[in-house]
This record gives sequence, structure tokens and C-alpha cells, in this order.
Amino acid sequence: MYLSALWKRLPNQLPTWLKSSAIQQGLMFGVVSIISLVLMASVTFLYVDYELGKQSREIVKESRELVREQNRDFSDIDDDPIEDDEILAVLTSGFILAGILVSIFTTVIVMALSRHSQKRISRIESVLSSAAEGNLSARTGETHTYNDLARISVSIDEMLSRLEGSVVAMRDISANIAHELKTPITRLRHNLLTLKDEAEQSHGNKTEAFFRELDNALEDSQRLTSIFDALLRITQIESGARRSRFTDIDLTHIVDTVAEIYQDVAEDAQMALHIVKENTPVIIQGDRELLIQQTANLIENALRYCPTGSSITLGCGLDKADGVAWLKVEDDGPGIPDEEKERVFERLYRVDKSRTDGGLGLGLSLAKAVAGLHYGSIILSDNKPGLKVIVAIPV
Repeated sequence: MYLSALWKRLPNQLPTWLKSSAIQQGLMFGVVSIISLVLMASVTFLYVDYELGKQSREIVKESRELVREQNRDFSDIDDDPIEDDEILAVLTSGFILAGILVSIFTTVIVMALSRHSQKRISRIESVLSSAAEGNLSARTGETHTYNDLARISVSIDEMLSRLEGSVVAMRDISANIAHELKTPITRLRHNLLTLKDEAEQSHGNKTEAFFRELDNALEDSQRLTSIFDALLRITQIESGARRSRFTDIDLTHIVDTVAEIYQDVAEDAQMALHIVKENTPVIIQGDRELLIQQTANLIENALRYCPTGSSITLGCGLDKADGVAWLKVEDDGPGIPDEEKERVFERLYRVDKSRTDGGLGLGLSLAKAVAGLHYGSIILSDNKPGLKVIVAIPV
């Protein structure tokens, strides 16, 4: 049991350079070559020693017969006429020299093959990493399929080409949908506003129910517009296109900007907004506009779902040990059940579907998209009581 557990843990304890498949294959080839050389030498020594002994016994036998025929004394016959020790010593020297030469030659070949394979593996990793970051134009550049790595490289290039074409087609469709829907939604709202103005100016007998339904229609059209804009914005963020706008951003300035906007809003809602931040700049590479919007969404969620008298904390800092900057929003409101903490990141998902507080169910979806754009993560945890939201972004 202990050996089995040790064997399972061994791969995780290997140094980084040994985790390369090319290096592992090269070392395996070298070990096999050395074992084969030792085995060949051992078999050769045993065989030569056996043959020399056999030849020596034949010579002694023939010599004894010859002496018997000549009636001479057997004491003059050498029982070991062949100096096998010297022959084996020569063989040993030859095998040692051959072993050294074979080891050097094998090492050179293995290093060359390993470096060649490792370069191709590194290229594949680089292309896949670029694709994961949204750059679907990256390619390995392999054109031949003479081995497994070449076939994998060609398959990856073909896959990315098809995926890039599909994404471009989807973007075109999205753009067309956006163009086709944006205009009628805007026109619908304009027509409703015009109808309301005409109804208010006319002297016709318009009931209170008419104006109430008209206001509801205006509110729904505005909500539809907001949902549509938010969905398009999330899609744009997830595409990774905004990374080209990244600059050096100080998270403390983001916190100051959002606090300045929402300090009075919190007071009007009879809540307290507290700020906790570093005294020194917390610099990251990011998009200032999106980070402000992300933080604002988290604050608005807390203001929307926390009862009167609640306390909200907004802060940021730097974890130098992990090389991560963090931004957090804490409250002492009702929080989110553990079974719902993952689902709230889904678009248009609402924990309490019976609430009519004006929320779109897209605030946390957008916050997660912004975190992902910055190669970061967003975690929800229990603040006991309330909710704690931590956004971690690599420095």
C-alpha cells in the first residue's frame, strides 16, 4: 500500500525539466541502451569464458594423448594452456571503450532528438495557450505528418482554422442580429414615448389604467434594451478583444472612483460603505473602464439585496507571496446559499425569481467575464453573515 501511494505521488515530485515527455523518452532510450550494453557484455563474457575453457580442455586432452603415445611424463603438460584471463581483460577493455563511445554517441543523439521534440511540444503549448487567450490565428506551422507530433500539430492547425472560421461567422451573425434588433427596439421605445406624449396632450378620455399599462410597456422596453446591451457587452469582453487596451492600472484608484460614486447612494439607502485599501499603489495590467464597471456591479448587487442598515466594505490589496492583486466587496446581508454560488454566474440567473427589484441577472456574469479577461478569478464565500466577493488578478 505504501509503495503504491509513493508511486502515485512520484510524478508530482519530479523536477520541472523531467516532466517533459521528450526528455523522459530520451532518458528511457539512454537507460535501455546502457542496460542492453551491459547485458550484451555479460553474455559475451560468459560465452567467451565457456568457449575458452572448452578449447583449453580440448588442448589438454590432445596433449595428454600425444604424451601417452610418446611415453612421456604428464607433469610437463600445462593444465591451462590458454591464458583466458588475459583474453578476458582485453575483452573487458574493449567493452569499456565501446561502452564509453556508445554512451557518448547515444547521449548526443538523445539530446538532439529531445531538443527537437521539445521545441515542437513547446510550440504546440504556445499555440494552445494563445488560442485559450482568444488568439485563434496562432498556428504551429507544421505541414508534414511523418510522426505523431507532426500529426497532432497538423490536426491542431486544422482545428483552429475551422474554429476561427466558426467564430468569425458567429461574430458576423451576432453583429447582424445586433443591427437588426437594436433598431426596432429603439424604435419601439421611441413610439411608446411618442404615444405617451400624445396621450397626455390630447383631451380624450384616457383612463388611469391606460397610462399605467403604457408606463409598464416603457419600463419593459427599457429593460429589454438594457439586457440586450449587457449581453452584447459580456460577449465582447469574453472574446478577449479588449486586452489590446490594457494599460498600467492602480486598483486603489478604481476603489476611490467607485467609492466616490456610491458613498452618497449608500447613505441614501441608509447603509454604510467602508473603504479598506493599501497605502501604496496596487498596479496591474488591465482595462480601467471594465474594472470600474465590475466593481460598480458588485456594489450595486450589495445595495440591491441588503436590508436597510447593512454595512458594505470595498477594498483592494496585494498578495506579494502569490503575486496576486485582489479586490473585494463584503456585506452583512442575506448572502447566497452555497448551492447557488456557482449558478449565479450564469446569464440571466436569479436566486429569487419572485423579486422585482429591477436586476437583470447579469451583474455577476459581467463581473466574471471581466475577471477572466484579466486572467483572474472571482470567488463567492460566506461572510458570516452576508456575502464576500473576492476578485483575484495576477500582477
